[in-house]
Amino acid sequence: MNKINIAQILAPYNRVLIFIHEMPDGDCIGSALALAQGLKQKGIHSAVVMKQPLPGKYGFLAGSVQILLPESLDSQVEAIVFVDCSEPERIGFDFKQFCPNVKMIINIDHHISNTCFGQYNFLDEKAAATGEIIYKLLVNMETDITPEIATALYTALVTDSGSFQYDNTTSATLRLAAELLDHGADKRAIKKYIWENYSLKDLKVLCETLNSLTLCADDKIAYVYLDQDKINSLKASEENFNGLINYPRSIAGVELAIFFKEIEPQVVKVSLRSKEYLDVNQLASVFGGGGHVRAAGCTLMCSIDEAISKVLAIAVQNLK
Repeated sequence: MNKINIAQILAPYNRVLIFIHEMPDGDCIGSALALAQGLKQKGIHSAVVMKQPLPGKYGFLAGSVQILLPESLDSQVEAIVFVDCSEPERIGFDFKQFCPNVKMIINIDHHISNTCFGQYNFLDEKAAATGEIIYKLLVNMETDITPEIATALYTALVTDSGSFQYDNTTSATLRLAAELLDHGADKRAIKKYIWENYSLKDLKVLCETLNSLTLCADDKIAYVYLDQDKINSLKASEENFNGLINYPRSIAGVELAIFFKEIEPQVVKVSLRSKEYLDVNQLASVFGGGGHVRAAGCTLMCSIDEAISKVLAIAVQNLK
């Protein structure tokens, strides 16, 4: 990454958009909002764009109310920054339809499966979160790390590292967390809104999901699932599913946890998590997905029963 100044790259362009992936997590939201605030300091006005409304628990982050939906875009956009997206398709819509005049694409990500699709690619697969990369870019821009920026980046770090428990947490991650606290990151607000803000519906979805818990492969694989009928009966939205994969993963002796979610008829989203040795990025790639060594996902175009059968067959082979 050296000392490349992303603000200088974007300065010639009148309209800049920052895209984050569909069903966003704290890393992509916090990273994008921090970058937008940093660019604003340098006189570059950008807007964060996502496919669906922002999950309510991230509404405490500065700039969250200004996030746009694709329908509000115009064709004059000349530059796009993709944040935390391994490929352009991760945003969930065709950006060329809304932005046909794009001249510059910047790609900022930490997924090992990233396809290097930008003119500029700021990638670091060893980073615990994309927020680590964003911080370095902001430092290169000589940005003032305000408490608002620090809070957004701390949210990115703490959510993508599992509160600094996952294997992706490094000494650099912890040093950055300390720096962000020194810059005024509001740790109390992050704790309140992200971990102490569950709704009754969240708990009902959790109960229904755990009812499906199944172990196989000598109890090394634990999986849960929700079909469309159950999701509709619960009137559940995407934010109600956050963190569910961690429950089967936490079972003693389990190496691989899987969450199958039927998001549409014949469309099943699969989340994969491993503990110690299984490369779930490789497993997900068999089905056209990807992510990290310990956390990845894919989407299968089939019934949920077929998806479970197909993924488990490959997973068992990989475990052996």
